[in-house]
Amino acid sequence: MDFISPSPRRLGLPGLVGLLAALAACAGRVPVLVPPSGGVEAVEGFGSASMRGEDVVVKGKFAFLFRRPGFGRVEAVDPIGRTAFLIIFREDRAYFVVPGKKAYAEETSEAMMKRFLGISLPPDEVLRLLSGAWADAGAGSGWNVEQDERGRVGSGGRDGFAFTVREFFPGAGVPRDIGLSGPGTFGRMKVLKLGFNPPLREAAFDVSFLRGYVLKTWQEILELPDR
Repeated sequence: MDFISPSPRRLGLPGLVGLLAALAACAGRVPVLVPPSGGVEAVEGFGSASMRGEDVVVKGKFAFLFRRPGFGRVEAVDPIGRTAFLIIFREDRAYFVVPGKKAYAEETSEAMMKRFLGISLPPDEVLRLLSGAWADAGAGSGWNVEQDERGRVGSGGRDGFAFTVREFFPGAGVPRDIGLSGPGTFGRMKVLKLGFNPPLREAAFDVSFLRGYVLKTWQEILELPDR
């Protein structure tokens, strides 16, 4: 259940069992999910990831919020409810924050997503992947997606990255279990809880608090000692 850092040297962040209480409701009947007819502008929920590759080894649970255009937040908590780390995406920039050490690293959004999952995807495409809503991914997007006999997008790829939906939520083609692969990387992501178009919360993407934090390189972040 631990998140293992995307490096041969582990970051030393605690396990994420603090999310178990919030996820307990997911153990019952799988909900029916249908994307809103007006389109998906944001998704929010809980998920888990298990990815392995040359530059990333990740296994754990996390909360997420992604909103168009280019905003996102991924947060993991430790066993006593403190934020172990969070990633904030703001259009073309992203911030990996370790609150317990008052430290953060900054990179492009796609580079940070590769640090996290081993695959370079901007936040808006993560939103498509989580929602199963690909209607706005036209020919210019570079995506090649395939539908199953029920009209659900079951697989797709672009620039060496590929996904396959292993399981859908009951309803209208929202992925629940997704197989992922990229150059030298493979694994899966499972959505444990999902909601569409939550109320706008600008504070979720605010990075002004980083004025009180120390900017570090990614290597320096990896070398932070355990709490």
